[in-house]
Amino acid sequence: MILLLFSFTLVKALTLEESLNIALKNNTNIRLAELDLKRTEEDITKARSGILPNVSLSYSYTRFDKSLSFGFTPRDRHSYLFELSQSIFDKSLFDALKVASLSKELQKYILEDIKRDVENQTKQMFYALLYKKEVVKLAKENLSYWEENYRLVENQYKAGIKPKVELFRSKAQLESAGAQYEQTLADYRRSLEDFKAYLRVEKDVEPEGSLRFEEKKIDLSRGVEGNSTILVAKKSLDVFERKIDVAKDAYFPTISGFATYQGSTGRRSFTGGTEWISGYTFGFQLSYKIFDGFYRKANIAQANIDYMKQKENLLDTEYRIKAQLKKTVEDITSLRAQIKATEESLKAAEEALRLATERYKYGVGTQLEVLDARNNYNQTLSNYYMLLYLYMSDLSSYDRLTR
Repeated sequence: MILLLFSFTLVKALTLEESLNIALKNNTNIRLAELDLKRTEEDITKARSGILPNVSLSYSYTRFDKSLSFGFTPRDRHSYLFELSQSIFDKSLFDALKVASLSKELQKYILEDIKRDVENQTKQMFYALLYKKEVVKLAKENLSYWEENYRLVENQYKAGIKPKVELFRSKAQLESAGAQYEQTLADYRRSLEDFKAYLRVEKDVEPEGSLRFEEKKIDLSRGVEGNSTILVAKKSLDVFERKIDVAKDAYFPTISGFATYQGSTGRRSFTGGTEWISGYTFGFQLSYKIFDGFYRKANIAQANIDYMKQKENLLDTEYRIKAQLKKTVEDITSLRAQIKATEESLKAAEEALRLATERYKYGVGTQLEVLDARNNYNQTLSNYYMLLYLYMSDLSSYDRLTR
């Protein structure tokens, strides 16, 4: 008993809020998106480096063989070069920096979109677990009912009130209820393992709470403008549009400036020593590609095609999400009506089961009547839980589609 109680303490009850926090913290896709965001920050640094000046310093040492060192040529030669270069005009560098900045904003939208998906997926799995938990509870209650029924029939059979066929029938029903309970319990445990793997937790967990119908108002004025998936598609369109400008920049000339200071041991003096030769240079360079085999033209055409493809993708995404939102609202409205109707049916089925059980207990009714009443009650209650699960799931989907 102590070991059994200890094992129960190892199971952690998780609320929906706790599950969401764990999922947002541990989800692999979120972590990868965060790393991609850091990568885009480095892309901005790389793009900015083309605008900033480049400074370099080099040094070399050369030892000449005696056969090569004659006259005023020194055997040991040293040289150094200090160079500064600066881009004065290169339109592609500035447009590349704009693309990198837009890509960073795009990655922020992607990260937010992934978080929204993770939240929705966590809710869907959590509600499914609550539903299966209720099904297990229902199967357990059903098993207890048929255990009690079997004991009653067995006592009546021993007293000579019930025939042997009634005993066999109640025994078969008990075995069927036990098998159904084991099946629902196994399904619930498998779903728990999937939930643990999704949250990336080692400890055994169990969802806290139960499915209950709550009349939540649906704001029909809310559209899909704030949907994170659509925002990602729009920002992607901005990036592709800017890439067209980058492709066109190949038709612009580039101007750069440079300055160097260098020195070397270029000769030997009459006294046998070495003399340094040093000085500076500076200048400008203008570069323009006159013909490149139509490479620039093809590159611009490809950039325009990518932009048009993304534009079509945005349009398709908007239509798809709008249609999903309309269908989800219709489903929520329908499920509300079904839930209310099922609640009334559940009350009637519960009362019918009570009456059938009382009649059978006093020998007025038959076991078949009890069996039918019990099956009707179980089926109605199971349908009720399913409707609640679908309702909560659609509410989560509605929230996801509108933000």
